[in-house]
Amino acid sequence: MREIFKRLADNWEVHILSCSFRGSKPYEYLEGMHIHRVGERNTFNYFVPFKYKELERRYDFSLVIEDLNKLPFYTNLYSKKPKLAILHHLFGKSIFEETNFIFGAYVLLYERSIPIFYKNIPFVVVSESTKEELVKMGFKEENISVIYNGIDTEFFKPSEKSPTPLVVYINRIRKYKRPDLALKVFKLVSERVKDVEFVIVGDGPYMKVVKEMARELGIDVKFTGFVSEEGKARILSSAWVLVNTSAKEGWGLVNMEAFASGTPVVGFRVHGVKDSVKDGYNGFLSDYEDIYDMSEKVVEIIENENLRRMLSKNARKFAEKYTWDNSAKEFEKVIKELIQD
Repeated sequence: MREIFKRLADNWEVHILSCSFRGSKPYEYLEGMHIHRVGERNTFNYFVPFKYKELERRYDFSLVIEDLNKLPFYTNLYSKKPKLAILHHLFGKSIFEETNFIFGAYVLLYERSIPIFYKNIPFVVVSESTKEELVKMGFKEENISVIYNGIDTEFFKPSEKSPTPLVVYINRIRKYKRPDLALKVFKLVSERVKDVEFVIVGDGPYMKVVKEMARELGIDVKFTGFVSEEGKARILSSAWVLVNTSAKEGWGLVNMEAFASGTPVVGFRVHGVKDSVKDGYNGFLSDYEDIYDMSEKVVEIIENENLRRMLSKNARKFAEKYTWDNSAKEFEKVIKELIQD
């Protein structure tokens, strides 16, 4: 949202309706965009129709772009303006890996209503995997544009690697991101490789459980908690390999940050991750939850210097193909076609 629309703000008047947070202002003008805030994270969708109608009366929008992030806002029910929907990925049944049955069913019910209320609305998605999901739900393929996320290859770039093997996991520490599986991979790798350092970067509601699991497994893991973007870039550029055990992604932004840093990724063959990780080229893929195969591939990268260098070189080359400028240009094409129509 930020990277694409701040670029589009050079040619378009951009308004973003978002939830508020502690200490936030109800309105700010940032990076050329008008930011309007209402409600809170868990109540935002209930405030949207009323706030949107107020903004539409004031600004008479040419196009409404709805970001379908977990819960749809059903803008078709209260706005007759041309529409475009953005989708990273659907949770589907993977939501039950994150939360209890009641809340999981709540999200799943909302997702299953999307084909009913959005069938004739064009979509922009971030990967072929997400496009496949929509087609399976009954959406027309020609109504779906794939525009990949970009990456700042000047900010994330290769530097000198750690002198000893460094394996990292970077993500929000949430249940469906499966940090528990990353710990089990670390355990298996530690039994094969000496002097290897394991680092988990990020924070989240599942952190207490993950730290307790690390103690039970008896593995030495460094938990950094939340780090700055600069800190993340330093860790990624010095890492030998990134492990991504997420159950599902839209595209895998952390994979791209690793690739730009010259760091190969070992992940599961799941939606999103399989789109950005090209098996044998910039990393490796294992079947979901196959921690033994994943650990074997991590060990192979650590022990085979020629392989590691090849994957690192290919990873950087792959990342250089994806820029936010290109993403913004592709997005602008879609907008112009909709407004002209």
